[in-house]
Amino acid sequence: MILSLIKNENTTFKPLILPIVLLAIAVNPYTESLEFHYPAIYMISHYLVYFSGIFVGYKYFKGDEISLALGLIPPILWHLPYFFALGAAFTTYRVILEITLLIGGILAGSSIKYVKFYLKVTLFALWMLGDSALAIIFIVSSPIYSNVAYNFSPYPPSSLPIAGVTMFIAMNVFLGYVIAKYIKGIVG
Repeated sequence: MILSLIKNENTTFKPLILPIVLLAIAVNPYTESLEFHYPAIYMISHYLVYFSGIFVGYKYFKGDEISLALGLIPPILWHLPYFFALGAAFTTYRVILEITLLIGGILAGSSIKYVKFYLKVTLFALWMLGDSALAIIFIVSSPIYSNVAYNFSPYPPSSLPIAGVTMFIAMNVFLGYVIAKYIKGIVG
């Protein structure tokens, strides 16, 4: 089975507060309007939506390797240059992006407790590597993610460096959180 609800009499809706707040920050008319002009906000919104899904999946569902694999497809797809530009430029694609990132996060989050440690570490390292590469592409103002490559993209190359720096900051904050949680788990 790809995904099943965790049935536990102690399950409450309190853990939904954080994902709902994160989604409210990322998916609202004001943030959406800013995303058409600022790729840094667009990228942070991606993180917020996907991590909201991960949190919900982790708390409420049990998945497996298949749900993990399916959950990784949306963030990979939406960060390919063409799809990135589509989501940045058109509201319809933005809605699809946000829905699929949320569902992908739920699928990936549902499997975190149930996959082997080495797979978690490998995937985490690959995420850090992939996002670092994308951040570097943004920082050097590569036209591959801009309106130079896709005339419908709202982002000129000059708007991308701040998005790259923002990504590095976000990744390092998350890395610090993961390391702290791991050390806390070891120490007790």
